[in-house]
Amino acid sequence: MASVASWILNAFFISGLLVTLAPTVFAVSNAGALMFKSPPGYSSKSYNASATPTASMANKDFSDQALAFLWDQVGPVATGPVTTTVSPTPEPSSYPKPGVLHPLIPSYDTKLAGIQLPKNFKWGVASSAFQVEGAAKDEGKGPSIWDLLSHRVPNLVADNTTGDVVAEHYYLYKQDFARLKSLGIPSFSPSISWPRIFPFGKGPVNEAGVKHYDDVIAELVKNGITPVVTLFHWDTPLALFNEYGAWTDRQIVDDYFNYAKFVIERYDQYVDTWFTINEPQYCNWQYSYYPAGKYYPAYNGVTGGVKARFLCGHYTLLAHAKVAKWYHEEFKGRGRISFKNSGNYFEPNTTSQADQVAAQRNYDFSIGWFGGPWTDGDYPQSLKDTLGDLLPQYTPAEKALIKGSCDFYAIDGYSSFYAFEVSGGVEACASNRSNTNFPECAGSTSTDPDGFPIGPASDPAMSWLYDTPTGIRRFLKHITTVLFPSVPDIMVSEFGFAEPFESQLTSKNEILWDLRRANYYQYYLDNILASIVYDKVNVTGAWAWAIFDNIEWSSGLTVRFGLQYVNYTDLTRTPKASMFQLLNWFDNQSRNSADYSHQPFVLADETPQNLPTPFTSDHPATSNSRSSNTRSISAHLPLGILSQSPSGPSGTTITNTTIPASSNKRRRSLSGSPEDSESSEYINTRGRPSHHRSKRRRGADGTMRLDTEASQRSQSPSQNYSNGSSRSPGPRASLGKIANGNSHIKTESNGSAASYTNGNSVPNGRSLPPTFFGHDREEVTRILIQSLTDLGYHGAAGALCQESGYELEGPTVAAFRSAVLQGDWAEAEVLLFGTRSYDDGGGIGLADGDGGYSKSHGKSIKNSWSPARHIGGLTLAEGANENEMKFWMRQQKYLELLEGRDLGTALMVLRQELTPLHQDVGRLHALSSLMMCQSAEDLKYQAHWDGATGQSRMLLLSELSKSISPSVMIPEHRLAVLLDQVKEGWISNCLYHNTAASPSLYVDHGCDRDDFPSKAVLELRHHTDEVWFLRFSHDGTKLATTSKDATVVIYDTTTFNVLHTLATDNGSGVCYVAWSPDDTRLISCAQAQENSARVWDTKTGRCLFTISEFNYAVSSAAWAPNGQTFVIGSQDILGLGLWTLDGEKIHEWKEESLRVHDLAISPDGQRLVVLLEQRILVYDFVTREKLCEWVLEDVKLTSINISRNSHHMLISMNDNKIRLMDIDTGEVIQSFSGQKQTEFIIRSAFGGADENFVVSGSEDSKVYIWRTNGHLVEALDAHHGCVNAVAWHPKDPRVFASAGDDHKVRMYEISNFPYMILAPSHLTRRQMETFPSNDPEFERVRRPIAFRCE
Repeated sequence: MASVASWILNAFFISGLLVTLAPTVFAVSNAGALMFKSPPGYSSKSYNASATPTASMANKDFSDQALAFLWDQVGPVATGPVTTTVSPTPEPSSYPKPGVLHPLIPSYDTKLAGIQLPKNFKWGVASSAFQVEGAAKDEGKGPSIWDLLSHRVPNLVADNTTGDVVAEHYYLYKQDFARLKSLGIPSFSPSISWPRIFPFGKGPVNEAGVKHYDDVIAELVKNGITPVVTLFHWDTPLALFNEYGAWTDRQIVDDYFNYAKFVIERYDQYVDTWFTINEPQYCNWQYSYYPAGKYYPAYNGVTGGVKARFLCGHYTLLAHAKVAKWYHEEFKGRGRISFKNSGNYFEPNTTSQADQVAAQRNYDFSIGWFGGPWTDGDYPQSLKDTLGDLLPQYTPAEKALIKGSCDFYAIDGYSSFYAFEVSGGVEACASNRSNTNFPECAGSTSTDPDGFPIGPASDPAMSWLYDTPTGIRRFLKHITTVLFPSVPDIMVSEFGFAEPFESQLTSKNEILWDLRRANYYQYYLDNILASIVYDKVNVTGAWAWAIFDNIEWSSGLTVRFGLQYVNYTDLTRTPKASMFQLLNWFDNQSRNSADYSHQPFVLADETPQNLPTPFTSDHPATSNSRSSNTRSISAHLPLGILSQSPSGPSGTTITNTTIPASSNKRRRSLSGSPEDSESSEYINTRGRPSHHRSKRRRGADGTMRLDTEASQRSQSPSQNYSNGSSRSPGPRASLGKIANGNSHIKTESNGSAASYTNGNSVPNGRSLPPTFFGHDREEVTRILIQSLTDLGYHGAAGALCQESGYELEGPTVAAFRSAVLQGDWAEAEVLLFGTRSYDDGGGIGLADGDGGYSKSHGKSIKNSWSPARHIGGLTLAEGANENEMKFWMRQQKYLELLEGRDLGTALMVLRQELTPLHQDVGRLHALSSLMMCQSAEDLKYQAHWDGATGQSRMLLLSELSKSISPSVMIPEHRLAVLLDQVKEGWISNCLYHNTAASPSLYVDHGCDRDDFPSKAVLELRHHTDEVWFLRFSHDGTKLATTSKDATVVIYDTTTFNVLHTLATDNGSGVCYVAWSPDDTRLISCAQAQENSARVWDTKTGRCLFTISEFNYAVSSAAWAPNGQTFVIGSQDILGLGLWTLDGEKIHEWKEESLRVHDLAISPDGQRLVVLLEQRILVYDFVTREKLCEWVLEDVKLTSINISRNSHHMLISMNDNKIRLMDIDTGEVIQSFSGQKQTEFIIRSAFGGADENFVVSGSEDSKVYIWRTNGHLVEALDAHHGCVNAVAWHPKDPRVFASAGDDHKVRMYEISNFPYMILAPSHLTRRQMETFPSNDPEFERVRRPIAFRCE
């Protein structure tokens, strides 16, 4: 394994002493208590991780030195206050608990009060080894992947906690079990640490680790507590990652089996319920984010992302199935075996089919992914269809192994969601692996359809978790009756709640009364019982998470799920109110003897009577929007939403984008593509987020008084002016309109105070006119100052300020700019908006000042004014929205607080400053979801924001400046904008402008006609009849032409050699071709008699298949942008269908008389436009729904093209009309005239650089070319007879082609070559170059016509 050797420096092999375990039994530490079997075939040894570390090659060196090397890879490990097993002391007979002044929460369904749980119902509390044990390096344990992650990956764990110490359950388990016994808890569901039994994941067993778990099992049995054991809870041995990449390689199946077999053989006589795997769904929201290739080798190129996710899931399920088969068929185990699923209930947001499909896809990609034991042993079809080669395949033998491998169903059902269709629809998402919603392609949200939170929220770090008690009941019924009807019984193997902000509380009294968690347990248990009683679901167990506070993976100790409070200083445990709520519920439902068999039957989706009003949440939901009219955080830059490059948090690229809604555990891919997600370093813990991205609509409410004319000046001679002269050249808007509501308070213009004078018209004793060649001198000067600064000539800018007396901006604007750039948000708001007597202008600041949240600036703001009276403030631009501007600034403040990990203050800003502004709820939800980010880097990645020290403040200032009057704050880069406008004017007035290059400023711009493709330079004569259509390939290397002669000719556009001549049957003319996006396939459309469409391989010229179900001519075709499907239009009554690459018709549009003349799909894949004889139909190509229709009477529509930006469509029609129209509104933007079209199909097209031209054939033998502004550029003589079609080269704007009735294709280029080549049908271009000039077949026309040489 050379890659391992290079990874861990030099390799050495030091053999360890192996001690063979005799096939006998041996006692636990307190002799005579229990006896444990020694599984045959295993060796053991006593490990010492403190030996001198030595690097190892492959995982065959199991020496102490090799183990020490693994721990060196992790780094220093802390030792806790307890270093040996503590003997228990007597527990009290009773504990302090809630009393009469605030009793426990009652049941909401009084009918369940007398119901007794089934006798076989098991219940207890749960935990996992890594989260509570501590003693990370003690007694021979090997490191797990989480030891490495928590030590080596900066800020991966929110508070940088490790599993080194935590609750030290490893040494305190005896006291913990004594407490469980005293409390009356009958069962405990722990996990066993794989690297504590096998430090290297395989090899010799660690004797000390085995003795520890022997004693754990013995102590549980001694206390009358039933052990329900999980074999694997995410603590994969690090050595297996080093050796082969762990769960992305098939070797893991055998190594896990070897470990599980040992543990089961040893303890099965005392354990009757086994969970092989805890939540294999973690392969998605945790494993796929492991930093392979950074801290351990990346094998087979798998560095994370979607590929790692589904390899991990694949081998995890195989590992479980192998153990289960052995357990029953070979070992003949005495108990039952399954694995714990992670999943939540999904309620369709509406009754629409799309939302129901979304709910099912959410199930398919969570619990359906691992549903093979209850179906046919395979994956759901939706996974296969969506993922394709990303999803590994099971062999028939593996499917048989998986099928039936679970004895019962186990679900960790914490919460619920509403499911909705993602924007664009399932098909578009599933066919585009770069779609942000791929592969689930289904949305979910934590708000009711009316926008109200679905239940009380948990800790903000667990933004996916809401208290939704009726959801668990519906979920249990749905699993056992709809998803997996073969399930014999079901256990709720985990359920629990993170009390909001518990980790931030310092008072033990506050911590112990965990009201929301108590509420959660009462109502969840009520609904589990209701599921048994009313719905007849065979629920056989429930385990509360967790036994006590623990390290919650990447949330560290910042989130608490524990039923017992852990003092992390002295490690004492104290039961919380939720523990007594749990105990009280089971006490009530266990000591009563009523028979529930005669209780009234209530459906799971019905609500029992006496249901109290649910708690309302004071924490916004964290999901994204749920409808096609999507909500989003914003598309506006000042919201701090800066898009990342695919590499993730590092190397950010700043563009407009949106914040994805996110969460902490049940996490889908957050990146734009599988490759994006592979680069992420951020591993989340619990929860399933929605991850839909959406586009914000800018609000129009809350506008304030505005400056109507930026450059207007007051003409009053008594007024003090702000920009350098005692008399400005133009009128100024009235003070009543520009003074932020107060006509008596003078406001600053151009940044100055009321009396601030900015500039002087008499510099250096010389009197200068107020104008500069007719322009306002002040405006020109200030723009020059800004431009010199933009150019980096700060000294020159300063000199101009000094000499002219003008400043770029006054002191208030400068102070505002400084406040924004320095993050002084209270000051920035005061300077921008002024103050009112009831407004402190800034709300919660970034730092506490004298016991308050507001930041002190060393100044006081007097509040003696009337409430409606402004004090100061800058003049805003027309249409500015004050609340939106405040939202932008306060959002930046909120993000910076999160970046600084000041979560409490950030929450106050969210609740008290952002929420009252009444901006889009979806934006608030997305912002609130960022509370769960585990580090500053995670925040930046999730928010697509580059932090306080990046460009975010500058971008915020830029966006704010657009809403400030330009007379106060000159818009950014004003000179550059003005120069752009000049160039745009030149270009629009330049008839022959046909280049993407920017014109020079030195001279006025103009293009010569000789630089425009106005001359025919080559004739192609390979057709024997009228040429009807032609089209270049997308890369411009090929040209396809079609003819009445029943052929398609494909040319190489470099040599114009004929690559292929494609012929149809029955002599049917070919009227249309369509290139696939990758140019590897071509669709040809044939007229009568064939009436078919053929799909060709353009490399070989072979016909792949023919679609011949049509009764009339096939008129047109278009490819979807992904190249996986295409649309064909025909003259049949229902002549519009969607086809796959296999020739399968998967959709047919049904519309009265769909006789298609032409069609096109927009480049962005969103629109399908269809031309009938007199109707234009626009469909949503994603949803297939018709969006709009326009009827054009007295014309016949013949052709359509859609612009590259997908906004416009070019429609040809008779009589003699071409129209450029908006694709969504049907508005006619421009009409083109001059060409002749009355009888025949004549086609037009976009062309030239940046599609600045429109070109069309004509019945008068000419080619017509216009600018897109409607100006006619050329009318070129082209063919004898009709010019049927034209096509502009997609890569070279100097080339276009035409097709005519004279059997010819003509190529047009610029006029710099003296000859035109007329190519006979039997000659290639290379042959023409050496053809005798006197041959009658070879004509030379002596005129200045260009020809491109090879």
